[in-house]
Parts: sequence; structure tokens; C-alpha cells
Amino acid sequence: MFFSIAFTVILIIVTLLILVVIHEMGHYLAAKKFNIKVLEFGFGIPPRAWGKKIGETIYSLNWLPLGGFVRLLGEDEVDKAVLENERSFAAASVSKRIVVALAGVVMNLFLAWVLFYLVLVSSGFKTQFPKLFDHQFIGAKYSTEKMVIINDVAKNSPAKSAGLKVGERIIAINDKFIKDDLDFIKKVKENAGKKITLTTSDIKQTKFKRLDLTPRVNPPKDEGALGVGIGYLEAYNLEYREDWQKTLAGPIHSVNIATYTFNILSKTISMSLVKKDIAPLSQSVGSPIAIGFISYEILQESNPIIPYLELVALISLSLAIFNILPIPALDGGRLFFLFVEALTRKKINPSFERVVHNIGMIVLLILFFLVIQKDINQFILRR
Repeated sequence: MFFSIAFTVILIIVTLLILVVIHEMGHYLAAKKFNIKVLEFGFGIPPRAWGKKIGETIYSLNWLPLGGFVRLLGEDEVDKAVLENERSFAAASVSKRIVVALAGVVMNLFLAWVLFYLVLVSSGFKTQFPKLFDHQFIGAKYSTEKMVIINDVAKNSPAKSAGLKVGERIIAINDKFIKDDLDFIKKVKENAGKKITLTTSDIKQTKFKRLDLTPRVNPPKDEGALGVGIGYLEAYNLEYREDWQKTLAGPIHSVNIATYTFNILSKTISMSLVKKDIAPLSQSVGSPIAIGFISYEILQESNPIIPYLELVALISLSLAIFNILPIPALDGGRLFFLFVEALTRKKINPSFERVVHNIGMIVLLILFFLVIQKDINQFILRR
């Protein structure tokens, strides 16, 4: 188990490092294309742990592994001489600066497109994910499906002895399809004291199991006859059928997931505001700790490669969505100032913009550590 956990940690670090490199490489290549001087290409957030200058650029490793950055000449700078340098970011045209700011997001989107395409090819261009809210998808045939999911398995219970696991989907009892949670409870009670054959699968129904077990007539208090806690889940089934849909499955699926994510995020924020409770919103975000635990569960599967590629695609897409938000210190925050400049044809005061981005960075770091604290409590302390 130690080696499994250690491997997962190493894999997550390498994965996040690759995602950061791809994102920052977008900014780097765009800046080089427009002859903007790149002062530093950094992994993590300073203070610097190590750095080496190659050509005109310092390549650094920093102590806080929270992402990365590309530092450009004239970016967040107030010195007039630097701002007027022909190779500074500030001296470039607005259109060129917009391209540089967008380039990281574009790289993350491109990676998501490629990975989603590989995942969809492997599944016959079909996919499934939980239905949290109503949504309309584009370029795909979609339907909804109701599922009964195991969310708890009691110790010393028939379910535990038979090998049932949290997260498995209940398909049938004695080859009779389970319609919903009430149907499951009814069929179990009808067969108390009798041996039954329970059919289960993973969420996406790629692996099936048939298990023999006997529901207890007098189960312990607060336990059912089988010793399982069940939940009711509704899911979307998406299928890309037409040839053009299959050809463009990567970008189309990215758009579908992105719009669905925005839908979930907006409604979650509304719920938090109405309830005056941040819990719904905080539960919808996760830190590398959450990613690590999800990855560990995926790596326990017999064929983890495709599910892990799908997770990486989701992370890459999430990074693109998060970075494009008009929040100070993020790419979207910088784009906001650039669009204001393009519309007004007046440069924003660099001192003012620098202060705004610094405040944004402080707020983001505080939120990041709060999410880490939440994930430590959820995934470590409660286990």
C-alpha cells in the first residue's frame, strides 16, 4: 500500500508539472514569437529554490508547488525605461499582449481536446457522468439514466464478506433489474434469509460482478439486511454518432464539459448566496490533495490508463476555465485590463494594475490554503 500511495503522489506531481509546463509554454512561445523578452520561466511560486540562466531566460524551481509562471520584461513593471523598452511586454501592441495572455489557456484547451478524443475513441465515442443540474449539450445525442450506488459498506456484514465496494453500481437482484433505491430495498426485504445473486458494475458499466450473499433477517441497529448504504444517482449518457461529431469529438466534448461546469458553478454560487452558506461552493472545488485521492482510486482499477487520461483532460480543461475567469492575478484578470485598454485606447496605470494583481494573488493563496484545509479534513482526518 505504501508503494501505491508513493507512486500516486509521484504521478500527481509529474502530471501537474506537465500541465503547468504546457500552460506556461503557451505564454513563453507567444512571447518569443513577438520578440518579447522572457526573464524567467518558473515552476512553483517563489521563493526560488533553484535557478539556471540559459540565454536570456532564468529557468527556476520554486518552493511553493502551486503552479508556475513566465515573467516577461515590462510585465507588472512601473519603471518608465523598462516599459518603453522595445522588447518589453508593455511596449507590444494590445493585440499581441492579448495573444500572449490567452496562449496558456489555449494550450490547456488543446491538451484537453487531444486527451478527450483518445478517451472517447476507446469507449466508442460514448461517455457518462453525473447529472447534477439540467443542461443542454451540443453535437451529441444524450439521455439520462437513474442508478443505485453503494456509498457505504458496514464491517462484518454480508456485503463486506461478499466483496462489495463503495462506488459500485447495483444492477440487479436475481437477474431482476433494480429500478431505483426503493425497488432495491423492497427486493432485499423480500429475500431476507435467502441466498440472492447480486449483479453490480462500475459507474460506467465497463466491468460487471455477480456475487452470492444472504440478507440478514435481524440485522444490527442502523444497518440494513445486507449492510450497505445506498444512494440514488442520475447520470447523463452522451454519444457522438455522426462522422463529423466523431472527428470533432475532442473540442465538442470540451465545450460540453466546460458549459456544464459553468452551469454547475453558477448554480452552486447561487445556492451558497441564497443559503448564506459557503459549504455548497467549497465542496465543489478541490486541491491537489483531492486530485491525489481520486487518482489513487483510479489506479486501483484493473485498467486505469483511460480513466486517468480522462481525469488529466478534466484537470487541463478546469485549469483553462479557471485561468480565463476575470480574476486579478489570473490570465483572465490580465485580459480584462487589456480589453479595457483596447476599448478606451488608453493604457491602464501600471502601478494601479500591479496593486490589483498583487491583491488578487494574496486572495487566491488564502483561498487555496482554505481548500487544502478542507480537503485534509475531508480526505485524511475523517478516514
